[in-house]
Amino acid sequence: MRGSPIVVQESAEIYPGEIRSMDTRNVKLRTPADTWGLVDPERQRKARQDAIDDGDLIEITRMGRDVGIVYPLAVSARAAQSMVPFPNMPQEIVTENLWDTLHAFRDKADTTTAEEFEFQASLYQNGLVPTITFKATVSPGDDGEPVITIMMPDEDWETIGCGHHNTCDTMLTVDDVASALNFTPGRIREFIREERIPAVKCGGSWRIKRSELERIMNEGF
Repeated sequence: MRGSPIVVQESAEIYPGEIRSMDTRNVKLRTPADTWGLVDPERQRKARQDAIDDGDLIEITRMGRDVGIVYPLAVSARAAQSMVPFPNMPQEIVTENLWDTLHAFRDKADTTTAEEFEFQASLYQNGLVPTITFKATVSPGDDGEPVITIMMPDEDWETIGCGHHNTCDTMLTVDDVASALNFTPGRIREFIREERIPAVKCGGSWRIKRSELERIMNEGF
């Protein structure tokens, strides 16, 4: 009768005092972070949409398209604060500063294939026209699509909004302020038109500095 051959595997003999080595080729050393899924919250990348919802990024894609920028575009709250450093700046000055920044970005982008670069824009600020340096980067968005972020030179697109330990004045949406003050968004827009709440329009949407909200909550209108 013909059958499968029998394979006899000899076991290695271990002598007293001998340490047998273990085959670790398929053994991966795990750390507590691997085991428990731990990350450093200061370094963890924040989803872009979360950063926009939290006011750490301000979406200005529509304005970008008007100057020929087709990718989704946002500016960091710190960059926006550099463009709008005073709460009562006239809206036309705010809009002009945004346009000047976008044109300066476009002019530099036309000359380079680098995925990150610095550029400068001269912006009107209370009678002065200082030259401010910004940084722009094109990077993967939440779904892998290319997106553009304009920020300050010391910011990192991967960590904007993480930790919330910076001192920048976050720009809030009308819905954020309405929720905090227990008003409808429509009523907040009325307050803005009545100039009871200082606000600026960025990319077609009103934005209110967090410091203004805190002032209203502490002092009233």
